[in-house]
Amino acid sequence: MLPPLPPEPKVSIHIISYNQEAYIAEAIRSAAEQDYDNLEVVISDDGSTDHTPDIISKFEKRYPRRVVPILNATNRGITRNSNAGLAACTGELIAFMGGDDILLPGKMAQVAWFQEAPHRVLCAHQVEVFYEDGSRPSHPLTRRLMAGSGADAVIRHQPFGATSVMVRSAALPAGGFREELPMVSDIMLWIDILAAGGEFGFVDGTFARYRKHRGNITNDPFRGLGEVGRALELTRMDYPQYADAVRYAQVRRLAYDPGVALLASGRKREARQAFLRAIRQEPTFVKAWARLLQCYG
Repeated sequence: MLPPLPPEPKVSIHIISYNQEAYIAEAIRSAAEQDYDNLEVVISDDGSTDHTPDIISKFEKRYPRRVVPILNATNRGITRNSNAGLAACTGELIAFMGGDDILLPGKMAQVAWFQEAPHRVLCAHQVEVFYEDGSRPSHPLTRRLMAGSGADAVIRHQPFGATSVMVRSAALPAGGFREELPMVSDIMLWIDILAAGGEFGFVDGTFARYRKHRGNITNDPFRGLGEVGRALELTRMDYPQYADAVRYAQVRRLAYDPGVALLASGRKREARQAFLRAIRQEPTFVKAWARLLQCYG
């Protein structure tokens, strides 16, 4: 059983940044100006070569004891930088965001959700995706939010954006983010937190904005597939009780979803191969059969 939270638990907002001078001020301001007294904003910068560190230092002076800078001298990569920031967080609750994201007023509604039960370990909310170049209208990040216990649904569906997540620090694994996953270690962290059976859920409302721009690592849907596969393999090895969920995710994340992206971009031959991989692994996967037929149209 995890220890109960104090009446006003300390919240750490964990921000990672790298060469984000155009966005970091808005990100820090949106975090530091949350309507909650017992709050720290920990910014771990990954050896930026632009003016990002200078901007962070100015906010430290503007918000003394509230803004905590970690200015790394060299670039260590997303996951190692995330762990540097995580090690500096002292809150009973920790929220996560990137240096180009924006928190909205009301984010601290998540605190009350945790206080309702000691076995609650991860909370999310809806996020608005907005496009810096105005090429598309804003839209919700996910179609549905989920609640439950254990890691099964998170492995299968990955229902939360990282900018929406707040966790109970007592439930964090000893090693933090897994450094064998250099880029896509956040989902693995959620799995590690939930694997013992803790409860996850969400609060109603949109309390963050995710900025789409040319520098997003998520712009290439195939870039992190190798690491996704590695994360699922680690999950299978470490948590055999979730073997069925891992198999489900392997078919969808590593075959079907890439096939959909390839088909949408007109790469029908490659899409066909992806859907065939999904069908070989799960012959009754009706959606994959339907998409396969589209490849011949």
